[in-house]
Amino acid sequence: MGSVDRLTLVELIESEKAKLSPLALELFEELDAYIYLSPENETSVKPHELALMKRMAEVPGADRRVLKVLRKLRAGLYQSDYSEQRGEPADPHRNQCVIDAAGIKDMEAGIWGEDVQYRTVAQALARLYEGG
Repeated sequence: MGSVDRLTLVELIESEKAKLSPLALELFEELDAYIYLSPENETSVKPHELALMKRMAEVPGADRRVLKVLRKLRAGLYQSDYSEQRGEPADPHRNQCVIDAAGIKDMEAGIWGEDVQYRTVAQALARLYEGG
């Protein structure tokens, strides 16, 4: 697979959400409802969002690890949707967020080194679909 389509990204997000505890899922969904992209395509963090992120940092480690991956995937979806609305290519945002999320998953699992630098979307997707 050379590119991540929107449906695949949504499926990855839903798969990650299913791993969260009820509290972590509630926090994520609350934060997700407050996400705002400015016209310049920059993320603007509001005080309420910052408070939610601080609460997310206090959830158990397994939830924190999933939340980091999930936030990266969700940000990529927002960015790709925004690009599509402007008539710009959305694939680069989806592809990059999947590659970044796979790297985050490895770092959170304590896996480091050149062997885990994802060079293709297919490698990153394979890592994200793996357990653990």
